[in-house]
Amino acid sequence: MSHSRLFFLPLFFSFIVVFLGMCKLETLGKSDGIRGKNITFSSLTLPPASGKKPDSIVVLFHGYGDIGENFLFLGALLGQFLPDTLFVAPDGPIDCKTIPSGKQWLSASKNNRPQLLKEIKNLTPSLNRYLDDLLKTYDLPPEKMAFLGFSQGARIALHIGLRRPTCAGIVAMSGSYLDDPEAMNFSQPPILIIHGIEDKKAPVSLARESHKQLDALKMPVTLILLPGVEHDVDPQGLSIAGEFLQDCLSE
Repeated sequence: MSHSRLFFLPLFFSFIVVFLGMCKLETLGKSDGIRGKNITFSSLTLPPASGKKPDSIVVLFHGYGDIGENFLFLGALLGQFLPDTLFVAPDGPIDCKTIPSGKQWLSASKNNRPQLLKEIKNLTPSLNRYLDDLLKTYDLPPEKMAFLGFSQGARIALHIGLRRPTCAGIVAMSGSYLDDPEAMNFSQPPILIIHGIEDKKAPVSLARESHKQLDALKMPVTLILLPGVEHDVDPQGLSIAGEFLQDCLSE
């Protein structure tokens, strides 16, 4: 996989008009989830840039305090690599504690690993039903679904992707793997971890440790560290992610 191809930020703005005209709100996956509540995952979808019927799906998991609508803009850029792919960006199920307009996937402190693991396990059945509904809606097999998550969303992407029977690939950006000592059965999708070396919110040591843990589990994992990048979706990192997902979904 070549890493020489780069996105440039001006390209981002060239997609905005097309993006706003194409995205569609969907509500799928009503199920029992966190704290016994019925969770309905609302999401925006971006149809394939080619205008054809989608041959694959990439689910985009936003970070803490964000919403799917903002994160779906990445799909317009990734569509250069994946013109026949449908991009879906669900909202986290919890209102953000510190950003009123935002959402979050998990409510526990990032340092409370037992509580985080408990929450993510409670969320998993609901989210899996939502993902299965997506595949059914677009008549696609599970091996044609990949995940990309940022920050807290990276934890969701890794946990869910590794525990589904089949997954095309996982991109974890500026996040970390939440190790589950009780987990026994894993799928083995290709995994790409991308992390900025200057990240202060999620130190680069988390990426190195995640790579070490996943490698010890015999996962096909690649670690890319980006000099000068902080806690952000960097254009170069997004380009690398696009090429990786292209490889994953072309098989």
